[in-house]
Amino acid sequence: MKQLSILVLDDEPRMRDEIEEFLTGQNYSVHKSGTPTEAFGILDRHDIDILVLDVKLPEMDGLEVLQRVRKSHPGMEVIMISGHGDMNTVIEAMRYGAFDYFRKPFRLPEINHAIERTKRFIMLNKKLKSTEHKFEILSKEIRQSFGHELIGQSGAMKNVVE
Repeated sequence: MKQLSILVLDDEPRMRDEIEEFLTGQNYSVHKSGTPTEAFGILDRHDIDILVLDVKLPEMDGLEVLQRVRKSHPGMEVIMISGHGDMNTVIEAMRYGAFDYFRKPFRLPEINHAIERTKRFIMLNKKLKSTEHKFEILSKEIRQSFGHELIGQSGAMKNVVE
């Protein structure tokens, strides 16, 4: 797998810098942003695998960013972070498709473990899509090869062809 690309969207410069420094040390490609507008620009220009997203942001809250990202970049996984989140925020984040959620302050190795879990999930998804694509090709070839040459029109034979 290529080097994992991560975008950190947090309005606190110190937090962004700490996360960036730690994740760069873990051999990830890291981009960072302080505003949603800047983050959407990065997402348009770069192939990002994981978004580490703060809940409280200028311009719009992290849950709205999460919803927009899930629509425009459905293959990207999102890890939410917040110093202000209550249980309702956590539930909403998971409902909107966040992969994980951490309350500030958190230890950076915890984020790294979440990223490793997310990385495994991304790899499994890619393998699944590749397998599905290969199955579609093989299924098409079988239909073309055997098409209507099979003897029998029973339901069981149709299931075999499918």
